[in-house]
Amino acid sequence: MDGTIYLGRRLFPESRPFLASLASFGIGHSFMTNNCSRSRHEYVRRLRSMGIDADVASIQTSAQATAYHIQSCLPHVERLFVLGTAGLDDDLQHAGFKIVAHDPEAVVVGFDMNLTYDDLSRTAYWISRGLPYIATHPDRVCPTDQPVVLPDCGAICALLETATGRRPDAIPGKPNPAMLQAVCAEHGVAAKEVMMVGDRLYTDIRMGRDSGAIAVLTLTGEAKKADVDSCPAETKPDLVVEHLGELQQILERAYRGS
Repeated sequence: MDGTIYLGRRLFPESRPFLASLASFGIGHSFMTNNCSRSRHEYVRRLRSMGIDADVASIQTSAQATAYHIQSCLPHVERLFVLGTAGLDDDLQHAGFKIVAHDPEAVVVGFDMNLTYDDLSRTAYWISRGLPYIATHPDRVCPTDQPVVLPDCGAICALLETATGRRPDAIPGKPNPAMLQAVCAEHGVAAKEVMMVGDRLYTDIRMGRDSGAIAVLTLTGEAKKADVDSCPAETKPDLVVEHLGELQQILERAYRGS
């Protein structure tokens, strides 16, 4: 979403017409984001405040991917120590986990713009104890329309690696293909019938390519044209567009047979 549908608090002018065109052609869509600092309910409210109709079922964040990974690979784990926001806590609790400060069975690190030194210190302690350690997503920075750099989950994990000597045992969010596969299963479609549209080469496009979907890069977020020219084959998009309006025009020509 961020960098593709909107940037920070600014909705791209092409977004609503693009979504309307999908509906006119009978093409379904899901909103997918690695940014789990908001819960799915918070994302619904955010999108609706921008004039975009959405419901909880249409939102997939790295929190759901993380919950699915723990339930599948660590079925005994119920108690989580979480470095993240209240929104991440909320989604993990909705998935059946208990968020605890003491005696956790696993550590989850997400994106938290309000983290403190105490938060980092306690997280590093539990990681150093050898508990299963899951990072929600690998993004190094979060897109923004403000004159700042927002260190994201990947940057936080780099700090924790320096302190503990450990990298995450698993990173279920994009580019992990399981995140897109879950959406495909929910809608009963094959990956080859899906177009993955995003603004990041190493998450959105890599996941689309690895999943067998059509990978479309929009140049409204992190990646620029020069990045595409120099990126490795596994992150080369199938299509590059300046914005969603250009993709809308391509789809309209295809559906009209022109």
